[in-house]
Amino acid sequence: MKKITMVLMVIVLSLMVASAALANGVEPVTKQATMKIEKVYYMKGSGYYVAHTTKDQDGHFWVLQVTDIATPKEDKAFSQVLRKQYQGKQVVVTYVEPSDKDEEVDIWDVKLK
Repeated sequence: MKKITMVLMVIVLSLMVASAALANGVEPVTKQATMKIEKVYYMKGSGYYVAHTTKDQDGHFWVLQVTDIATPKEDKAFSQVLRKQYQGKQVVVTYVEPSDKDEEVDIWDVKLK
């Protein structure tokens, strides 16, 4: 019985939060940035391969995760393949800026041109 009560409480609270967000009336505004991939490399701290874009006029840039699976060490041949595939290409990033400056940008989509 306690489990059912807890589950119901969680459902009700999640519905309250969702309805409060919708009642706020603030719809996220999506933005797009088109930039060139400057370099592709293995990020040791995370174990992922990432693409680093050039900076825009405000000095902002994107670091985009290229692989979905982290590896304990870099595979040099794989790094070279990724560089040939992505380096120098244009990328279009669709994102939503956070309403609170302490939050991260929410990336909705990334496409190569």
